[in-house]
Amino acid sequence: MSKKPAITGLTAETLRWLHATMVRIRRLEEKVAGLLAPEPEIRCPVHLYIGQEAVAAGVCAGLRREDYVLSTHRSHGHYIAKGGGVRELLAELYGRASGCSRGKGGSMHLASPGVGLPGSCAIVAGTVPVAVGAALAFTIQKKDNVSVAFFGDGAANEGVFYESLNFASLKKLPVVFVCENNFYSTHMPVDECLANVDIYKKAEAFCLPGVRVDGSDAIEVYRAAK
Repeated sequence: MSKKPAITGLTAETLRWLHATMVRIRRLEEKVAGLLAPEPEIRCPVHLYIGQEAVAAGVCAGLRREDYVLSTHRSHGHYIAKGGGVRELLAELYGRASGCSRGKGGSMHLASPGVGLPGSCAIVAGTVPVAVGAALAFTIQKKDNVSVAFFGDGAANEGVFYESLNFASLKKLPVVFVCENNFYSTHMPVDECLANVDIYKKAEAFCLPGVRVDGSDAIEVYRAAK
């Protein structure tokens, strides 16, 4: 009787966590989508994370609570994967004081420092330098913490993205840059606004390692991030 092949290097606990986290994010986003139409109950602008669950889960599975994650306008998945509560997130979307940002951030500005998500930002590439700054602070404080900058392919159009790569490399900072490339910068295909769409290769210019993985494969993402 043949046995099922083992997934080398991953424990059953890690596999269960990856699966449960992706399902939790997907179910949450489906619920939120239902609250937006046909008559919206939620009044703040909302950008769903559906389809990118494996990235948030795969990256955050390798992080500790004290490590930092800086998020984008699509922040729900990062918040959940980092340990944020669903009840607190929904309260935030309704603008309630019991929300994770006390009802003042809404969907695009989630914050929960207690779980290692100090903030999110709707400005394209806005949190990339913040993640670098956090990594610099960790180094100055002689901590072994890591910060993660999540950003989309559109952020590769912003000058601060390249400045952040340069400074992180120059100071040898503990920061991981994670590009969630969905091939669209808002409504424009990425190949219509970037001369070189191999975004991961841009790290080479700053003497940083860059890898491209299948963002729908949580195990591959986890291994690369770890």
